[in-house]
Amino acid sequence: MRRDYIDTGYSPKDTDLICEFHIEPSAGVNFEEAATHMAGESSIDSWTEISTLSPELAARLKPHVFYVDEDAQTVRVAYSEELFELGSVPQVLSAVAGNILSMKVVDNLRLQDIAFPGSMLNEFKGPKFGLPGIRELTGVQDRPLIGTIVKPKVGLTSEKHAEVAYKSFAGGCDLVKDDENLTDQKFNSFEKRAELTLKLAEKAESETGERKMYLCNITAPTCKEMIRRMNILKDLGASYAMIDIVPAGWTALQTLREEADDAELALHAHRCMHSAYTRNPRHGISMLVVAKLCRLIGLDQLHIGTVVGKMHGEKHEVLSLRDECVLDNVPADESQHVLAQDWGRLKPMFPVASGGLAPTMIPDLYAIFGRDVIMQFGGGIHAHPMGTAAGATACRQALEATLEGVSLQEYAKNHRELEVAVDKWLKK
Repeated sequence: MRRDYIDTGYSPKDTDLICEFHIEPSAGVNFEEAATHMAGESSIDSWTEISTLSPELAARLKPHVFYVDEDAQTVRVAYSEELFELGSVPQVLSAVAGNILSMKVVDNLRLQDIAFPGSMLNEFKGPKFGLPGIRELTGVQDRPLIGTIVKPKVGLTSEKHAEVAYKSFAGGCDLVKDDENLTDQKFNSFEKRAELTLKLAEKAESETGERKMYLCNITAPTCKEMIRRMNILKDLGASYAMIDIVPAGWTALQTLREEADDAELALHAHRCMHSAYTRNPRHGISMLVVAKLCRLIGLDQLHIGTVVGKMHGEKHEVLSLRDECVLDNVPADESQHVLAQDWGRLKPMFPVASGGLAPTMIPDLYAIFGRDVIMQFGGGIHAHPMGTAAGATACRQALEATLEGVSLQEYAKNHRELEVAVDKWLKK
């Protein structure tokens, strides 16, 4: 292993890919030694001296650990763009989040963020619709979108699933989606579910005068089958497809984005399973990196957490994810391990707040996220004492009250569905 990767005098080039890592060396290994091994293993080097690594090659391709803060257990590494297949997320991750996470010289190692150079951004399309395109698609410009997930997660027949979706649409939901573990089971096949639910979405549109979007889960065993399911949705007149991004994998996502261009379908990203490597603050990969890769590849909307719901995620982390989704230029935030990122021509993603939400949380959600968020309620709609349609209506009423600056208790006096929701969920 070469010993010249620590280079705090180096100024990163515009063409460099920059990573920030949290490093905890193992017993008997000093901090710079661990950083050196991490930088070498993630790029050109090996555990011992190798004769095939010439000085000329090393000078051109070696990584530069240009920032070292041992007290904060943080380093930043600049990698030459030549090290990467610029249009391949799997290849990039195999380098900067591959073997290095298994090295014995570290007890813990976490990839906190990646700053992508313009040369890499140019290799990706980014979202086809993104936040502005979704607003145009739904016809909703001036408020958060309201969505739900058909519950229970699995077990309903295709007919019952479509009925629950219809009640949600009729009550006021803009979006209705499958849950992450519903794909093509015997009791609720993909094709029948898609056909029936899209028909009832169209019925709800004609009755309400609002656009209604069904997000059917196309997660599948193979990329070929995933694309087949996407094309079924296209033929049925759908506007959306949903994908479980982590179980499906990065190659599947890049394949899907390419194929979705022709299908003219917006892509909803469910992040189930992400906590397997994002939740540990000392080891793995941050959710921030996952969000950035989703925007790079070109998913249109992404679950980012709720702050006030049932899912893990502190407010500062969730808001960092929100910023990475929606801002054209993300400023650096050293306290949150966020690197500056200019997204150039890539459109913003629509952030989704989902997980353990009730209608009575809408004022807090609006205060946290503002207008540009999809508020997604599962049990908060389907557990309403008056039923699913009333639960959806209560969400719309709570949003109306919030936008008008009226308390939920006051607005509930003349809105029965909200009144029942307040009695059920609002803490006295």
